[in-house]
Amino acid sequence: MASFALKGWNLQMPPSSVQQRPWHYRIPKKSRNGCQQCKRRKVKCDEQGPRCRNCRHRKTQCSFESQCAPKSHSAPSPAPETPASTSIVQGLEQQPVRSLDDQVPVDLRLLYPSNPDPVEDLELMYHYTTVTFLSFIDYDIYKPVWEVDIPREARSQQFLMQLILAVSALHINHLWTSKNLPALSYKEAAQRHYNAAVTIFRSTVPTMTKSNTSAVFAFSNLSIFFAFGSAQFSSRRKRLENPIDELLDIFILLRKAMATIRRSWHILEKSPLGILLQRGPQITDRRYLPVETSMALELMEQHCLHVLALNSTESTLNPVYQKAIDQLWDSFVMAQTKRKDWSMALRFPMIFSDSFLSYLRCRDSVSLIILAHFCVILYNAPARWWAEGWSVQVINAIFENLPQNWRYTISWPMEVVGLTPTPSRFRIC
Repeated sequence: MASFALKGWNLQMPPSSVQQRPWHYRIPKKSRNGCQQCKRRKVKCDEQGPRCRNCRHRKTQCSFESQCAPKSHSAPSPAPETPASTSIVQGLEQQPVRSLDDQVPVDLRLLYPSNPDPVEDLELMYHYTTVTFLSFIDYDIYKPVWEVDIPREARSQQFLMQLILAVSALHINHLWTSKNLPALSYKEAAQRHYNAAVTIFRSTVPTMTKSNTSAVFAFSNLSIFFAFGSAQFSSRRKRLENPIDELLDIFILLRKAMATIRRSWHILEKSPLGILLQRGPQITDRRYLPVETSMALELMEQHCLHVLALNSTESTLNPVYQKAIDQLWDSFVMAQTKRKDWSMALRFPMIFSDSFLSYLRCRDSVSLIILAHFCVILYNAPARWWAEGWSVQVINAIFENLPQNWRYTISWPMEVVGLTPTPSRFRIC
């Protein structure tokens, strides 16, 4: 039997169809317990209810179904989900599942992979273990986790395997489109595997357990990367249809995932993936910030007060705004002191309040000014292929949403990301 190794994966090719049977080969014994449909067709039945393999393949009814149908009085009620599992599932429900047939039972999806071409899956896994995983490594010490430990978890967790293949296909699509090469097949593969991953996850992970915590943690991380990288699928020329709302959707997914991780922190710390949780001490001393950044953030606070004064008689920022501004200051310091850590770019949306998120949804002007300054952190974070172009498009959308006489309040973020609007588009009051 031919075999080859792929980054620790022992892959065996099926034996040739012309291979000679060994002399001790035995003809399987006949069974009279097969379904009625297989008996009529005079084919061997695997005798596995509720529908045998032959009937599944032919998409016909099976006599086993009537035998396995549960009685009405004994139907068990579904087990309630724990808050930990519910949070991540609710977050994933924000992401579209477009192509899978909802009528196909999950067990059939596990038996029959979403892609009938195993060669493509091998290509995607090879690309992940040789190229894609490198883009997730903020520090060298994380390399074994993304290269070995997470793929090993995926061997026993189908939802994670499907998501790894989806992210790999998304990465190939990005590489090819950046060189103006046709990549439609990889775009379709990315969507197909992602849809399968989310569907399987929703159906097979009702609760967080010690056996699946690491896989769910990896799944949460990869889901964030995929959400960033795939947002431009629905538009042409890599333009987001609604940058602000699409970024807020990712924030919601991120916050749901973080809620799950916090509840399982004590388990994750002791797992091979626990090292990803070790981000070092939290440094929030503003003296670490460059003078230009400190001046820009101080000016932002003054702008926010000015905008409020024009709309009300308030002379101070309300607690929601003030808390968000303080958290943004701290996030700038953390990003400055941990420059190699891309996750620091997502610290602010993980910690601001639900009330502030509601303000953003309502396009509140003060909250949009704060969001524009956050985009500077995202822009200055280590370059990652899945986050390309986000800061520029979100800041430009904020500029268009702000009243014309308040657009000057985001001059610094626009300058940082390279946006230079014409003076006629400003009107300073």
